Amino acid sequence: MDQLSNVTVIVNDDAVGTVPNTVKFDEGFGEQKMRAMSVGNDQVEQVYSKDVETAVGSVKFEMPVTVPNIELVRSWKSRGNTNVVSVIGTTRDGTVTRTFQQAAVLSNYEVEIGSETSIPVEFSSNAPI
Repeated sequence: MDQLSNVTVIVNDDAVGTVPNTVKFDEGFGEQKMRAMSVGNDQVEQVYSKDVETAVGSVKFEMPVTVPNIELVRSWKSRGNTNVVSVIGTTRDGTVTRTFQQAAVLSNYEVEIGSETSIPVEFSSNAPI
């Protein structure tokens, strides 16, 4: 079995160069909760619920600090939640593809200037398809 270690990130139909080993995604299933409900006679039943407030997908990665990359991140931020981000990884065992629609860069991004620096980018979105 092969470890998935090399992925392609596509934002708004353009492939993006990322720093190796920095791509992460969250499936956006959200948290689930289990509570006990008393039904009398010393009996309880489980009540299962999904916290839909936490059902948000995300994609995180880092990009080398270059002038074109700074402008890319700026453009993604300015588009609000109209970005589409895909993460595609392939090994001999198969392919993993996740597409995050209505993706937005919610937090401020930081640009650190230097020869070994990167721009951390985080998109929040609907759960991926």
